[in-house]
Amino acid sequence: MRQKKKEYLSSYLLQETKINRLKKMADLNPELEPQYSKALNEALLLRIKIERQISEVDSGILSEVLYQKYIFGKTLEDISAILNYSTRHIERLHIKALDLFKM
Repeated sequence: MRQKKKEYLSSYLLQETKINRLKKMADLNPELEPQYSKALNEALLLRIKIERQISEVDSGILSEVLYQKYIFGKTLEDISAILNYSTRHIERLHIKALDLFKM
C-alpha cells in the first residue's frame, strides 16, 4: 500500500510537467484550446487534491516531510538537513506519514 501512496504522491511533480506541456500545446494549436484547457484543469485539480490530502496527515512534522518530498521534490537527505533531524529519523517519519496518508 505504501508503494501506491508513493506513486500517487509522486504524480504531483509530474502534473507540473504536464501543465507546462499543455500550455505550450494550446499556444501551438489554438483550435484545440478547449481540449487542452480541460486537461489542464484536471491536472491542477489533482495537485490541489494532493496538497489538501497531505495537509490532513497532521499539522506538523509528518505533513512537512511529505510536502518537502513530494511537492518540492527533495530527497530524504535534503529534508533531514532542512529540518535538522538525522536522515534515519526522517526515514522513520516518512514511513509514519505514508501510513497516515489517506488516498
